[in-house]
Amino acid sequence: MNGVCFMIALAFFLPAHGHVARAAEQTVPQSETSMQQDLRAIQTFNKLHEDETGILKVQAQKKHKILFLMGAGLLTGILTTVGFSLAMVLGGKQVFVWHMLFAGITTTLAIAHAVTSIIWFFPF
Repeated sequence: MNGVCFMIALAFFLPAHGHVARAAEQTVPQSETSMQQDLRAIQTFNKLHEDETGILKVQAQKKHKILFLMGAGLLTGILTTVGFSLAMVLGGKQVFVWHMLFAGITTTLAIAHAVTSIIWFFPF
């Protein structure tokens, strides 16, 4: 029984068909030209990464501007709805339809603002 366990353990640690041994023999140091090519590739990648982050900053600024404009419209809608409410309660005006219209627009804009900000900036 111990011999079988030893053979199974030995089978896991020996290289399969000598591929590992041949791969180790074929390893040669990199030439100077391939090292220069690698360095150029890394520099190109870093430059592209910098360009991408610059683009992302512009997009983030545009997203912030859109959300700001939505928030400004939302605040205006809330204040208008409150104004119509006060006009109905304190002034006795018949502006219920306008009040409900602006309440619906404000609610829709609030939901759109929340969903947009969560989608764009959830991971913060």
